[in-house]
Amino acid sequence: MGPSSAQPTSPKAAGRVRLLAMVVVGFGLTWILGYWIVQAEVVVLACQVTEAVPAIPGLGALLLLLALNPLLRRLPFIRELSTAELVVVYLLVTVATTMFGCGIIRFLLSGLTVPYYYSTPARPLAQLSAHIPGWLSPTDPVIHQWLWEASPFGSVPWHPWLVPIAVWTGFFVLMGGTLLCLVSLLSRDWIHHERLVFPLVRLPLEILEGSAGRSFFRNPATWVGVGAAVLINAIDIFRTVVLGIGTGGGIRLSIGQQVKKYPWAAVFPMTAFVRPGLIGLGYLVTTELALSVWLFHMFHKLQALGVAAGGYRVSGMPFAQEQGLGAYVVVGLILLWKGRDAFRQAWRGWWSRDDAADSAGEGQRWLLAGLVVGIGGMLLFMITAGMEPWLAALYLGLLLLVALTYARIRAEAGVPLVWAYPYGQQYQAIWNFLGAERLTSSGASLASPTIFALLQVLARGYFPTVSGYEIEGINLGERTGARWGDMAWSLLLGIGFGAAAGLIFHLRPYYVRGAAGLRGGIWGWQDAQREFTRVLQAGATPEPGRLSKMVATSFGGLFVLALTAAHAGWFSFPLHPIGYLVACSYGSLVWAPFLAVWLLKTLILRYGGSKLYLRALPGFLGFALGHFVTAGLIWGLLAATLGGPFLRWGVWFG
Repeated sequence: MGPSSAQPTSPKAAGRVRLLAMVVVGFGLTWILGYWIVQAEVVVLACQVTEAVPAIPGLGALLLLLALNPLLRRLPFIRELSTAELVVVYLLVTVATTMFGCGIIRFLLSGLTVPYYYSTPARPLAQLSAHIPGWLSPTDPVIHQWLWEASPFGSVPWHPWLVPIAVWTGFFVLMGGTLLCLVSLLSRDWIHHERLVFPLVRLPLEILEGSAGRSFFRNPATWVGVGAAVLINAIDIFRTVVLGIGTGGGIRLSIGQQVKKYPWAAVFPMTAFVRPGLIGLGYLVTTELALSVWLFHMFHKLQALGVAAGGYRVSGMPFAQEQGLGAYVVVGLILLWKGRDAFRQAWRGWWSRDDAADSAGEGQRWLLAGLVVGIGGMLLFMITAGMEPWLAALYLGLLLLVALTYARIRAEAGVPLVWAYPYGQQYQAIWNFLGAERLTSSGASLASPTIFALLQVLARGYFPTVSGYEIEGINLGERTGARWGDMAWSLLLGIGFGAAAGLIFHLRPYYVRGAAGLRGGIWGWQDAQREFTRVLQAGATPEPGRLSKMVATSFGGLFVLALTAAHAGWFSFPLHPIGYLVACSYGSLVWAPFLAVWLLKTLILRYGGSKLYLRALPGFLGFALGHFVTAGLIWGLLAATLGGPFLRWGVWFG
């Protein structure tokens, strides 16, 4: 056959080739960035770049590709990357590098190694390590000793880690796929019916396309914001490195530090954090929500004052995180109820064989099938590992409800915080409500509570962030013309590659230098040690404050239910239920930035209207981006490569 008879490549096949190319590019960038992440976060502990929302390595990859894109036009046989293709790479790298973070890989490794390394005659955790299957963690204690104290050979013993790395990678992909199916089923209502605004999508869109026909980087307001961020960071660096004041990551002010007497000591000190990232991206949050976060944080302070004045002193009162779990669960159930039509239509699709695609381009019935298979697969994983079926089902239900609610917060409010969920409470609430007697009542074997303690990482780690990126990815794909399938593959492959690469990159410095000797170490080992000890000593000592925590969780659920009803039925109701969720989760960090945002936006809207608001938007986004680039990319690279005085200014974005 001659050249003239060659068949042209179909658009579908060409699209697959381009997607494969984007995946390869994303994998390559993630692998390169992995060296920087581990050096900055683990070896020298200078900058937690994966804690930012969005993850700073993902932003760095996007900026790099944008800078290189014009050069591609000059290369033969290569065309520049489209906006949709840039989005695919951005999402893949963002999700993949998020998996590297302390809240996922390091928390996981702490749970896998603590029972072996921290076993003592007074606390024989080795008794529990016998219940951990070899396909979850190496069973030889020497392997774990080398991880903490450095291998005598100066290298990683890869063979005993190969199966655990593969198993955990598969589990994380399964979990990410389950969450993707769940939020995709609800995305039509959220995007097209409720018309949620997805505030955090605005930053990558501005970087990619700008607004009002004007490039983001050619807008003077953008550079005013960038300059302000550089100035604030320079002041903070001078205070920390030269004067020895502060710890980096933004200026903080302590209010009422001298108050020592009760009941006021239960309220003070109050710390006001001035973090450019929270202020810049917080500009996208509505004034109603920004004010609600501050007011509900003050509400918790009043609760603490009230119980202290009544003479009731229990550590942790008024248990804001426990209140947050009750609120999260109730909101999650409300979201499922409101979205019941999507599940009903997906179910009917199997019987009617209706192949009509949903708003993202995939049949809803396949999303429902994926959700069922994903839930079944995770339950099978937990039960096979050793958990009792009822406990696995209860725990997984709480995990999914919290992740769904977090996705809603990101879609509706755009709170730029990776820790905006009730930290570890999906796990702790089961202990609070059921007690050690019920959880360890399966006879002499402690296999079920041991695996439960191991899987506490799923509650403590910021896995809900994945659902946030997934729902934003769906919306970002629709806005840029990317196909749903491309977005789904980029997210799932990013999760899988990030999990596997994250484990590989962390094991290397741990075995070469010893985790105990690194500044970053293995975060979460104290929590893992405490929870395994709790299992070992279950029933021997009573757990304090269980009733108070149960009351707090129940109150949080009822309170947010009342707030939701008032917000839905009273048009001028001034408080937003999401404000209560955020205040319960991490109100101490966000109340001051959101109060500043509320004040600034109120003044801008009152005296300049929507026109001034839109003109100022690039400035605030530039303020956040300037902070991420200055404190994350530039300072993080300097600290990771040069060390020395650069390590005096540690930056935390979470």
